[in-house]
Amino acid sequence: MDKLTVIQKSQELGGDGRRKVLEDLMLLARDLGCDAEVGGGRIGGINFRYGSIRYAIMDVNVEGDVKLYVQPHPNKAPPEEIANRLNNYIKDTPGLEVKSFPLTCYGHLDGKVEDLPVDSLVGYLREVVDSIRQTYYT
Repeated sequence: MDKLTVIQKSQELGGDGRRKVLEDLMLLARDLGCDAEVGGGRIGGINFRYGSIRYAIMDVNVEGDVKLYVQPHPNKAPPEEIANRLNNYIKDTPGLEVKSFPLTCYGHLDGKVEDLPVDSLVGYLREVVDSIRQTYYT
């Protein structure tokens, strides 16, 4: 599957709203220096990653499910400051209701991507990238 196929499948399953949000997130991610890569697996989706070792940020599948990460570095527990900062952002931001809180690695949001506040998702992308930059790149 390539990005265009993921976007088309998202639209087929969730309508124009799902497609628009996914495209907006992909454009913002690019502007922040992130990679939006096609995810593996049976369902397909877009995985948002940052930096040379592809720190995990967010996944959105074609069915509209969203996964947020507070453990950006693969196979390493997140620094307490990142986990706390991101969990506080999730707790304090309207529309980001996770199925199990607080997050220690990742968590799935309640609701489909097109039904969630885009500003909250955009803010989460910005918050994670800023946290990674401050922790790993300064």
